[in-house]
Amino acid sequence: MSNARTRYAGMKSILEAPIMNEKYWSKVPTAQADGIMMDLEDSATPDNKVEARQRILAALDQPEYFGGRTQIVRVNNLDTPWGRDDLEALSQSDADFIICYPKMTSRAETDEVLRIMSGGKRERGLYVMIETARAMIELDRIASADGVVGLHFGYVDYAADVGSAAFSEAGDDLYAPSNYYARTKIAVAAAAYGLFATGGSLIPEFRDLAKVENFIRGWAKLGYTACIGLAPSHLEVINRVMTPTDTEVEAAKALCTAYEAAVAKGDPAAVVNGKVITNPDYRVAKLTLMRAGAPVAA
Repeated sequence: MSNARTRYAGMKSILEAPIMNEKYWSKVPTAQADGIMMDLEDSATPDNKVEARQRILAALDQPEYFGGRTQIVRVNNLDTPWGRDDLEALSQSDADFIICYPKMTSRAETDEVLRIMSGGKRERGLYVMIETARAMIELDRIASADGVVGLHFGYVDYAADVGSAAFSEAGDDLYAPSNYYARTKIAVAAAAYGLFATGGSLIPEFRDLAKVENFIRGWAKLGYTACIGLAPSHLEVINRVMTPTDTEVEAAKALCTAYEAAVAKGDPAAVVNGKVITNPDYRVAKLTLMRAGAPVAA
């Protein structure tokens, strides 16, 4: 069955592109990212929020600039003076993109965002940033809302809201006692409701690519499907770490072939290299192939 997790399985890297900064915006056409996230929140100052919105609306009318990559627009929160106007203006666009909503707190807020979006010209998915303690309490209700397609763990804002340290002493992982729980819970919720799940590449020493790689590997091991890149220099690392290896792809192909042959003969399971292969193993293998961009049987 197709869901957002399988629909966006090929999206491993997302580049955050501040449209008000020509130096960074000009890199969009050549950036090695699967998704481009235009930002109305952190990278737009109060004085240029409206202009940034107009520039993004104009950019969305030029899909060729994005080269077929998934387009995402991060709006401002409804508690700000700009959030509602962002949602209402974007909902009238004819373009195909995902709405990213920051600092979500509750199911009621999720429903209100979806209600505003529903008044638009076309149906589009909602990508929710989990960045507060309240959102963690409400996570199941937020993730299960019809229309939500993805979750992001905003670990820096979350740590600030909780009052905990954000990173380990080495600076290449999260501070375990407070943040591992949240990171794991978001991964589980995304899997449970068929959503894509993203982490980020921001660490204190973001120019140390060895530390960046170790940090990103933590997202992949927990089941996150993609990662937002702080900088274009992080994209190669993200794409490599978040993409299944050739060995993993070949193993997944062998597993799928064996399981499909077994089912065709009426058997409920297959045996590969002495191990019993059941439907859950098959589903994981198919997702691995989707993430690698390999052909997958319906």
